[in-house]
Amino acid sequence: MRKLLWIALTILCPFWTTNALGQIPRLRAAYSTIAMGQSLVWVTKEAGTFRDNGLDVDLLFIVSSTTATQALIAGDVPIVIMSGATAVNANLSGQDLVIVGSTKSEPAQSFLVTAKEITEPSQLRGKKLGVSRIGASSDFLLRYILKRIGLVPDKDVTIVQVGSSPVRMAALARGAIDGTALTFEEMLVAKKVGLNILMDASKLGIEALNSDMVTTRRFIRDSREVVKRFVKGMVDGVHFYRNNKKFAMEVISRYTKSEDTEKIEQGYTHETKVYLLKPYPSIRGVQLALEQIGERNPLAKTASPEQFIDTSFVKELDERGYIDRLYR
Repeated sequence: MRKLLWIALTILCPFWTTNALGQIPRLRAAYSTIAMGQSLVWVTKEAGTFRDNGLDVDLLFIVSSTTATQALIAGDVPIVIMSGATAVNANLSGQDLVIVGSTKSEPAQSFLVTAKEITEPSQLRGKKLGVSRIGASSDFLLRYILKRIGLVPDKDVTIVQVGSSPVRMAALARGAIDGTALTFEEMLVAKKVGLNILMDASKLGIEALNSDMVTTRRFIRDSREVVKRFVKGMVDGVHFYRNNKKFAMEVISRYTKSEDTEKIEQGYTHETKVYLLKPYPSIRGVQLALEQIGERNPLAKTASPEQFIDTSFVKELDERGYIDRLYR
């Protein structure tokens, strides 16, 4: 079924073509999550910023970074906005995926939400925290956060597998667990139902791969100019996003199918603070991903972060002063 779907998509829209006049390259790009954290690429597309950079972009939604990675490897789409950690893992398995930009470096699930009575990190000792799945990225990040605040996972704090974010929030509300890590949007929901926001882990200086621009080295070799236009489009998109609140909120509402203006505005305000003006691939994010993957794959322990990234596209824009001029 999946193979037939991709064949159909390829017939309907080849991933990389020129338009009828042979002037504007047409690119099919994808994103892996319908969440405000990926709203930059939506706004960039809808504002015509890619077209301003000589690129006609068709956006596809592909559920999960894992499926998006498969699409990249198969050549079904050449560029995806997704967690670069999955690309790092695929690279270690012999694939040629590469991160050409990180739109943010904030961990996806950076908000530690707890029961009302827990108001200090020290009160987590002896408590039970929930994750989606033992061994998943959310599990690793939660353990990493606990170590950073001086607690030993599975000794000072019990970590249990609970399920998706809504399931974890329900478990927290009824007292089955004492806390869990959530995204910004999920944190807003938790706050509304009276749960306590214990901490924002991004304040600890933790960087993680999150909403990265991922492609293949093969596509860079064959279509470097297209990748350059895409990265520049995203750089311009950040500038547009920050300066066009009403338009951005309307796009977010349409893509998320939400009319919760308060939530959208809070999400928009948050994203304007975390989107990187200079979206260099996050070295520290790659290092964290390698540490996580290294727990089950020995190859990660000897890998260099630089082998998973290509900074040349952002570096070119930065060194010629283009990005600085946008904000003067």
